[in-house]
Amino acid sequence: MPPSPTTPQAHVFLTEAAPLRALNRQVQVLLNLQRVWQGIAPANLAAVSHMGQSEAGEIVLYCDHGAAAAKLRQLLPTLAAALRDKGIPSSGMQVKVRARAQPVAPRALPKREISHAGLETLAQLRDEIEAGSLQAALDHLLAQHAAKRL
Repeated sequence: MPPSPTTPQAHVFLTEAAPLRALNRQVQVLLNLQRVWQGIAPANLAAVSHMGQSEAGEIVLYCDHGAAAAKLRQLLPTLAAALRDKGIPSSGMQVKVRARAQPVAPRALPKREISHAGLETLAQLRDEIEAGSLQAALDHLLAQHAAKRL
């Protein structure tokens, strides 16, 4: 349903009150920083990080995990130069880890199957070794695979 002529648009509301104007300007600055970040950061790191500003106005790179933070710290000189090329002062850059509230779902690993020839070789090995914990482990493994094939 289109807004009626008397219904104020959200962007108009954000520009009417002085505190909201300041907030709107800050949001626009952060959105611009994020667009620049997406353009200069390596794709694998841009996916797990975002750019922000501290209260002092310094650039802060927030990462989802420590591995990304470590890599970004290595790349800070290169990234700072790229930001300066875009007109963003980057003398006081920081990298911080801020884990996501909802972690990324782990990818499902495919179940590996032991081939029929492999199972026969394991059964032959079980018969050749002396009784002990290794033979018991092979018995257990072969029993599990025999149950799956039924």
